[in-house]
Amino acid sequence: MRGPGGRRAALALGVVVAVLAVTALALHPTVRSGTRAVLVLDGAFDGPLPRSDEASIEPSEQVLGDVVVHRYSPGGDAPPILVVPGAAPAGRDDERVVGFASALAAAGREVVVPELRLYDQELDVADVERVVEVAARLCPDDGGLVLFGFSFGGSLALVAAADERVRRCIDLVATFGAYADLAGMLQAAVTGVSVVDGETYPWAADEDAVDSVLRDAATELVPANQADALRAALEQRDPDGLPPAARQVYRMMTTDDPAQVADLARNLPPPGNALVETFSPVAVADRIEADVLAAHALDDPAVPSAELLRLRAAFPQAEVLPVRSFSHVDLTTEGGIGPLLADMLIAWRFLQAVLREQQEWPWE
Repeated sequence: MRGPGGRRAALALGVVVAVLAVTALALHPTVRSGTRAVLVLDGAFDGPLPRSDEASIEPSEQVLGDVVVHRYSPGGDAPPILVVPGAAPAGRDDERVVGFASALAAAGREVVVPELRLYDQELDVADVERVVEVAARLCPDDGGLVLFGFSFGGSLALVAAADERVRRCIDLVATFGAYADLAGMLQAAVTGVSVVDGETYPWAADEDAVDSVLRDAATELVPANQADALRAALEQRDPDGLPPAARQVYRMMTTDDPAQVADLARNLPPPGNALVETFSPVAVADRIEADVLAAHALDDPAVPSAELLRLRAAFPQAEVLPVRSFSHVDLTTEGGIGPLLADMLIAWRFLQAVLREQQEWPWE
């Protein structure tokens, strides 16, 4: 039997081991990223947790290459995250973008948000170059860049991640509410259904928003000198006199046949063919080396949730997370407290995975 001295020594040793174990656990990258994910969620959704002054980081406007950006810097050698918003008119100044980027920066990330034509609901091929150029400026020598895109911005981030100049330095592309195939997006917007691997998925779209986006998208799929005629034909439902390229787009935008929409979209004459291919992540999936993490609202009124199925087929190794308590990228409470709590847990897992990608031990 141990005497009192031996028992005290054993107890002291046990306490030391326990303290070291708890300390190691607290410093573990997974635990630290999980804790920071809670704070990012709270900051992004203006939650109730108390905040220090450091938890609200204001952006500075800078120019990276030829691209104007907002940069949220926590100071020090913070790992970079390139955030690509969707077609939000306020763009970099959208309060949701500002809240999210500021919360990420407070969690120890160097966050950059580029200026894009996408914010004006335009599909501009030059936006791909803009994202690539900013990514190239941010890329660490040993890799470790994360791209985080919302809605159409998520699709743009995936396309940019395939570029030869940056694909080897991007470790993760995280998307929320992105589409996988622009032809599939057009299919659902025109006919109200998505067809994926022979299965039909109805889509309850926000009709006013989709109609506006469709008209704008249609005019970008034809030569500039045919855009006005196509817009007038779509408004009047009269294709008489349209030149061949505009007539094909008109047929695509007015048919009730989902298969015909997809077929016409993939066989458009210039410049529509290049635009559909450029803005379709499925077209470059085999060139993306980064991990892919995708979340999508099941009742998304702006991008059909069937696009998540297309994305999973194009990226078999991707982690996909469907959620119910979001309307596109905005949190709602209409489904009740149960689904809301479940989705907040999923959102936490999602953000933890994003932060974990760059989280190291404190001494690394």
